[in-house]
Amino acid sequence: MAQSGPNGLFAMAELNYQGVFTRNPFSYTGGVKTMFNDVDFSSMTFSECVTFFKCFMHEQCKKMYYCESGLSLMDGLNPISDDVEYVTFIFDAYGTDGIISIFINHVGIWNRWMV
Repeated sequence: MAQSGPNGLFAMAELNYQGVFTRNPFSYTGGVKTMFNDVDFSSMTFSECVTFFKCFMHEQCKKMYYCESGLSLMDGLNPISDDVEYVTFIFDAYGTDGIISIFINHVGIWNRWMV
Protein backbone atom coordinates (compact mmCIF):
# COMPACT_ATOMS: atom_id res chain seq x y z
CA MET A 1 0.00 0.00 0.00
CA ALA A 2 1.25 3.49 -0.81
CA GLN A 3 2.48 5.61 2.06
CA SER A 4 1.08 9.08 2.61
CA GLY A 5 2.89 12.11 3.94
CA PRO A 6 3.54 12.65 7.65
CA ASN A 7 0.09 14.23 8.10
CA GLY A 8 -1.60 11.09 6.74
CA LEU A 9 -2.53 12.77 3.47
CA PHE A 10 -1.10 12.70 -0.02
CA ALA A 11 0.38 15.89 -1.45
CA MET A 12 -2.09 17.84 -3.60
CA ALA A 13 -0.61 18.39 -7.03
CA GLU A 14 -1.99 20.51 -9.86
CA LEU A 15 -0.74 19.23 -13.22
CA ASN A 16 -0.59 21.90 -15.95
CA TYR A 17 -0.04 20.58 -19.47
CA GLN A 18 -0.64 21.40 -23.15
CA GLY A 19 0.14 25.06 -22.37
CA VAL A 20 3.18 27.24 -23.02
CA PHE A 21 5.41 29.45 -20.92
CA THR A 22 5.23 33.13 -21.89
CA ARG A 23 7.72 35.86 -21.01
CA ASN A 24 5.89 39.13 -20.33
CA PRO A 25 4.55 38.58 -17.78
CA PHE A 26 6.18 35.24 -17.03
CA SER A 27 3.34 32.71 -16.89
CA TYR A 28 2.05 29.37 -18.16
CA THR A 29 -0.69 30.13 -20.67
CA GLY A 30 -3.47 27.93 -21.95
CA GLY A 31 -3.49 24.21 -21.55
CA VAL A 32 -5.26 21.88 -19.18
CA LYS A 33 -5.19 21.74 -15.37
CA THR A 34 -5.81 18.51 -13.50
CA MET A 35 -5.77 18.11 -9.72
CA PHE A 36 -4.36 15.00 -8.07
CA ASN A 37 -5.09 14.44 -4.37
CA ASP A 38 -4.92 10.65 -4.23
CA VAL A 39 -1.56 9.88 -5.86
CA ASP A 40 1.47 9.08 -3.72
CA PHE A 41 4.28 10.70 -5.69
CA SER A 42 6.70 9.89 -2.85
CA SER A 43 6.44 6.18 -3.68
CA MET A 44 7.55 6.82 -7.28
CA THR A 45 10.97 7.37 -8.79
CA PHE A 46 11.52 10.22 -11.24
CA SER A 47 11.20 7.80 -14.15
CA GLU A 48 7.98 6.32 -12.77
CA CYS A 49 6.51 9.81 -12.31
CA VAL A 50 7.32 10.74 -15.91
CA THR A 51 5.74 7.48 -17.10
CA PHE A 52 2.64 8.17 -14.95
CA PHE A 53 2.20 11.65 -16.47
CA LYS A 54 2.87 10.39 -20.02
CA CYS A 55 0.18 7.72 -19.60
CA PHE A 56 -2.26 10.22 -18.10
CA MET A 57 -1.68 12.91 -20.76
CA HIS A 58 -1.16 10.48 -23.67
CA GLU A 59 1.81 12.64 -24.69
CA GLN A 60 5.58 12.78 -24.35
CA CYS A 61 7.14 15.28 -21.92
CA LYS A 62 9.97 17.56 -23.04
CA LYS A 63 10.62 19.08 -19.61
CA MET A 64 8.90 19.06 -16.23
CA TYR A 65 8.90 21.82 -13.61
CA TYR A 66 7.24 22.56 -10.28
CA CYS A 67 6.59 25.82 -8.47
CA GLU A 68 7.38 26.01 -4.77
CA SER A 69 4.26 26.67 -2.74
CA GLY A 70 3.85 30.29 -1.70
CA LEU A 71 6.19 31.66 -4.38
CA SER A 72 5.42 33.27 -7.72
CA LEU A 73 6.11 31.32 -10.88
CA MET A 74 9.07 33.63 -11.56
CA ASP A 75 10.66 33.03 -8.14
CA GLY A 76 9.61 29.45 -7.42
CA LEU A 77 9.90 27.55 -10.71
CA ASN A 78 12.28 24.57 -10.45
CA PRO A 79 13.14 21.87 -12.99
CA ILE A 80 12.51 18.19 -12.32
CA SER A 81 14.89 16.40 -14.66
CA ASP A 82 16.49 13.65 -12.58
CA ASP A 83 16.16 11.69 -9.34
CA VAL A 84 17.94 14.36 -7.26
CA GLU A 85 15.58 17.14 -8.39
CA TYR A 86 12.64 14.76 -7.97
CA VAL A 87 13.57 14.16 -4.32
CA THR A 88 13.64 17.95 -3.80
CA PHE A 89 10.20 18.19 -5.42
CA ILE A 90 8.88 15.46 -3.08
CA PHE A 91 10.33 17.24 -0.05
CA ASP A 92 8.66 20.52 -1.11
CA ALA A 93 5.37 18.83 -2.06
CA TYR A 94 4.97 16.96 1.22
CA GLY A 95 6.27 19.90 3.26
CA THR A 96 3.34 22.13 2.40
CA ASP A 97 -0.32 22.12 3.35
CA GLY A 98 -1.18 23.77 0.05
CA ILE A 99 -1.14 22.72 -3.56
CA ILE A 100 2.07 22.24 -5.50
CA SER A 101 1.86 23.10 -9.20
CA ILE A 102 3.58 20.97 -11.84
CA PHE A 103 4.15 22.29 -15.35
CA ILE A 104 4.90 20.22 -18.45
CA ASN A 105 6.70 21.41 -21.58
CA HIS A 106 5.78 18.95 -24.31
CA VAL A 107 7.76 17.64 -27.25
CA GLY A 108 7.23 20.22 -29.98
CA ILE A 109 5.84 22.83 -27.54
CA TRP A 110 8.74 24.45 -25.74
CA ASN A 111 10.49 27.74 -25.53
CA ARG A 112 14.18 28.05 -26.40
CA TRP A 113 14.63 30.71 -23.72
CA MET A 114 13.46 28.20 -21.07
CA VAL A 115 16.34 25.76 -21.80
